Amino acid sequence: MAGPQECGLISRQVIARITGLDEFRATGSRPGEPFDRCIVRKEGGDAIGAALSITFDNPSALTVEELEGTKQHDRGQDLPADLGPGFTAQIEGEDGMKTYAYAWTPDARRRLSIWITPGAPGRDHRADAIELVRQLKPILFKESG
Repeated sequence: MAGPQECGLISRQVIARITGLDEFRATGSRPGEPFDRCIVRKEGGDAIGAALSITFDNPSALTVEELEGTKQHDRGQDLPADLGPGFTAQIEGEDGMKTYAYAWTPDARRRLSIWITPGAPGRDHRADAIELVRQLKPILFKESG
């Protein structure tokens, strides 16, 4: 992911494309620190919610069974085979449609979570979430051993 890095890992261009925001503030992990989160909010907005949220839980508080239960409840779709285990889902929230992806290690010890709320108009938010998993999972899961 090229360009100036937000939260030490994600380019401003990628965030702008996914969220549709020209002006935003990204907070979370700092360059040189282990990545654990990146929260993107509209600059100057009074909304509490994030337009994009990426978290890496090591260790994850959820078991494989809990993750599979969430997938069933939210009618999730499996990630492509080369990215699994994991899934994407869309749910209706108070502030509109939310798209998310969860990817985890086979033992569920580590989990990557990506939430896009609501995302740039006209984009395939499920594809955006999958692409973020594709780019971030190898980096994060490798670094955390």
